Amino acid sequence: MKFLHTSDLHLGQIFNEYDRTPEHHAFFRRLISIVSRERPDALLVSGDIYHNSIPSAQTQKLYTDSVLALKEACPEMSVVITAGNHDSGSRLEVDRNLWNHLNVKVIGGLSKKDGKPDLEKHIIEIKAKDGTLSGYVIALPHIYRQNYPEVDDRRCAREGEDKYALRQRAFYRKLMDMVSERNRDGLPVVIMAHLAVTGCDITGHDEPIGGMEYTPLSAFPEGYDYLALGHIHHPQFVAAGDGPGDAGVMTSVSSEEPVVEHICRPPVARYSGSPLHVSFDEDYPHSVSIVEIPAGKHDGKTITVKEIEIPETVPMVTLPSVPVPSEEAVDALLHYPDNKAAYIRLNILVRDCIRQNVAVDAAKATEGKKCRYCYMKVTREGRAAGKDTDTRLTVAEIRSMSPLDVAKMYYRKQFSSDMDEDFEAMLEQVARDIETEGSDRQDAVE
Repeated sequence: MKFLHTSDLHLGQIFNEYDRTPEHHAFFRRLISIVSRERPDALLVSGDIYHNSIPSAQTQKLYTDSVLALKEACPEMSVVITAGNHDSGSRLEVDRNLWNHLNVKVIGGLSKKDGKPDLEKHIIEIKAKDGTLSGYVIALPHIYRQNYPEVDDRRCAREGEDKYALRQRAFYRKLMDMVSERNRDGLPVVIMAHLAVTGCDITGHDEPIGGMEYTPLSAFPEGYDYLALGHIHHPQFVAAGDGPGDAGVMTSVSSEEPVVEHICRPPVARYSGSPLHVSFDEDYPHSVSIVEIPAGKHDGKTITVKEIEIPETVPMVTLPSVPVPSEEAVDALLHYPDNKAAYIRLNILVRDCIRQNVAVDAAKATEGKKCRYCYMKVTREGRAAGKDTDTRLTVAEIRSMSPLDVAKMYYRKQFSSDMDEDFEAMLEQVARDIETEGSDRQDAVE
């Protein structure tokens, strides 16, 4: 089975007030070119189709037009699309029945049939170009651990394990059993999932308040060849089986499209990563993956993963590369090439406080240029090469803090300095006024 693995498209992202639709159009043009050349049996998109759960009409049109164009480029190709944590699963599935007519399978969430979990919905047969069966895909959208349905499977019970982790593993095990029963010829089996796997590299990825929820690879049952992961934007293999073998050999399909080929032994777990940079801190190449899996048992066979880089049409540039005083940073922006498109983050070193009007000066420095000023990355002098002392708090810890404490923590993280005493006093007064107003309203109601 040959398929293209991608995820985390984040269509509709407004990046620091700038619309990224032209960049997404450029990505789909590149993807259509890859599909036309590679002719995969399937295109797998592992979640986060949209950046927001309620995308605009323009963004939804971009999505539907692009999927149709991909099908026109390779009509025999199956398409499997799952929802991520940024998506509304029900919204994504609204036109599921229509997509079925084009062999586009959309899995937005869990559903029931005759009062029981509809497991068949998640098992998708993939056909080869000649119409024969080439493999199976177990398509899983983003599911919060507490929302997995109960599946009776005593084999999955482990001492001391919480019930939600047990449900998750039992759900996966049941789906794999169903596939194994019908997979008599040892055809490739792929699992799609949108989650964070324990041990993955989250470099550049924003963690939510309370931290990331991680799933160990051991939660997935034996029997799959490839785990097509989404959610983490950094392309990477996660330790499973022997992992990538002879990797790092650079070939070239064209001067604009560098390719790295990896030879792996199953089972393989991989994040394709997002095809476009979603934040400044994602300072690594982004790509899509072409995967080829032969039929047969795991013993002796190898999986080929071809990593095709997606070039940035509008790069994200931190200027300059090291923190400098604001005057030097603005001067670097003034000398940035006029005809070079880029999102710019100024890298500023601060001794006491930020100079007024830096943002205004930066905006003026971009006048007549194709680059777009976004914001400042502020480093306090003395901490430029120091260790990050940022403390991650759980939801419960944040709830126990006062609004002023949260504001002070945010200010310190954002500007690498403590809040000015006058500003702190002003916020404290605002908090008291809000509390008094709320009390007065409650008294009026009573």
